[in-house]
Amino acid sequence: MYKFVIIGIFFLTIFSLMGSSFGSFETEIKDNIFIFVQTSLRNSDGQLVTYLESSKFTNLNLTALDSFLDFEASRGNDPIITIDEKQYQVIRRVQTQSFDSEGLVASTNLHDNINGKPILLARFAHDGYTTISGDTLESIWTFIRPVS
Repeated sequence: MYKFVIIGIFFLTIFSLMGSSFGSFETEIKDNIFIFVQTSLRNSDGQLVTYLESSKFTNLNLTALDSFLDFEASRGNDPIITIDEKQYQVIRRVQTQSFDSEGLVASTNLHDNINGKPILLARFAHDGYTTISGDTLESIWTFIRPVS
């Protein structure tokens, strides 16, 4: 019994050290960009199966993300809000994906297509959820950045 506890603590320690070495970033409103993602998985009857949200990301490509947001902002009427007498632009985009087979989804990714190649902008790593045929995934990405 004690061997299992010690082994479990060892693996938790190793995984937490590995997670910090891979570089996760928690974004905050006071940063140059705040990112928040809400992901929901629904079955074929529309019932909620899984809901995850986070403002902590790995593989955050700030240069490509800034370019992506500039383009996205040029497409529509994204609102400007005021927080503590500072103005911020709120850009919200929705991604939807339907599944036609079983699988495991271990992260929520945001990609952009640059010169015909998919570029990873941000990754929300999570423990994952299983999908079956007919499930639908919706990710709502919210970006808040200061107005220059």
